[in-house]
Amino acid sequence: MDFNWHNFVLTYGLWGLGGASFVSATLIPLSSEAIMLAGIAAGLPIAPAFVVCAVANCVACACNYSLGAALRPAMLPRLQASKSGQRALRWMERWGVWSLFASWLPFVGDPLTVVAGTARVRVLWFVGIVFAMRILRYGVVLYGAQLAHIF
Repeated sequence: MDFNWHNFVLTYGLWGLGGASFVSATLIPLSSEAIMLAGIAAGLPIAPAFVVCAVANCVACACNYSLGAALRPAMLPRLQASKSGQRALRWMERWGVWSLFASWLPFVGDPLTVVAGTARVRVLWFVGIVFAMRILRYGVVLYGAQLAHIF
């Protein structure tokens, strides 16, 4: 059986959009921005879709951080075994908390949120930087979509 996120969002509306946004902020590769735009194009209201995506994605980042902090001994070898994890570890070693400004990027952003937990970055720094970058990302995508007259 082939799972289709687009159908999932259309079937479950904003709840489905939130679920997809949450999952996309884990280490599972998925574009919540594309799913958000598809949901809006299918008739979901713009402002609630933006809020749901941003909140769900930020909550998932907080879960990543918590997993990194709670499972530090188990997470470090797993991060060192993957290319994106290695990159995230190098960035955190080189730039420290400031590397979290790249947490919105594909491939390295989600591992950075786990690495922040393993590195025990202060929670307020983590929340302030990561949440702001994730919310800003959704805002830029929506603005660009409106400029391109996608909906």
